[in-house]
Amino acid sequence: MRLTDAQIRCLLALLSLTRCGEEIASKDVSKVLGVSRPSVHRMLEILGRAELTEKKPYGAVRLTQKGMRLAEELEARRDRLLLLFSRRFGLSMDQSAAAATLLLSGLEEESLRRLEKAAQEGSQGPFEKAL
Repeated sequence: MRLTDAQIRCLLALLSLTRCGEEIASKDVSKVLGVSRPSVHRMLEILGRAELTEKKPYGAVRLTQKGMRLAEELEARRDRLLLLFSRRFGLSMDQSAAAATLLLSGLEEESLRRLEKAAQEGSQGPFEKAL
């Protein structure tokens, strides 16, 4: 399943809220993302059909195991790209995070791997590169 930018942002918001340990309501996701509750409701339905989230009617929402694994993978990839953009190109953390999330949703897997490799190579100093 290819995820959109909005779906990735929603999964990452759910992951962050999950780590807070509280029961998650769609209104909480709405606040984190800065979007309307109906938008979040539609997004949760889409993610639910993909078996990434579970939601009780008028109740709490949570990531499934599949959703948790994917959200953690997306977070790690986003963070690697974020560091590339902030360190190599001087973007702010907010701009770097936005760019990384957009690229996660828009680039093919091979292109993402190349960017991640560049991020890893860029984080090494001259001594580490010589090894």
